[in-house]
Amino acid sequence: MQLTTWFIAKEDEAEAIESIVTTEEHSPEDWSHLELPLGQLELMALSAALRGAEDITEESTLEKPLVFREEDGLLIARVVDTFLQALARVTDEGVTGLSVAWVERMDEESHEPEELRAILSELVSFARQAVARRSPVLSLSTF
Repeated sequence: MQLTTWFIAKEDEAEAIESIVTTEEHSPEDWSHLELPLGQLELMALSAALRGAEDITEESTLEKPLVFREEDGLLIARVVDTFLQALARVTDEGVTGLSVAWVERMDEESHEPEELRAILSELVSFARQAVARRSPVLSLSTF
């Protein structure tokens, strides 16, 4: 199962974030972060739902990897700003409708709709924090 953690952090902090997994020199608590039981395809499905698109592979939610260690199952990349900003603009009232659209774009039934609604609420809140701080978000994925 792929897990993703988002960090409000600058790109030059990618190696420090990598050490969370590799050397444990740092811990997630060193940054504002959000742990997600989601993989890249699930986040791409959310991005498609935000855009009103059916094809989830049309746009990536991540920029070019800053760190990629296939042998360790580790990827760190910056979250695309337009995706982050679109999440930050979702109203509290819009979370339920967007979570329904998100479920419709996912292939597998790995998450219950209520679970996705709760995850989406956390994503929206986190995106708002990052946008308010004018900070990028780095994504750490382990697979």
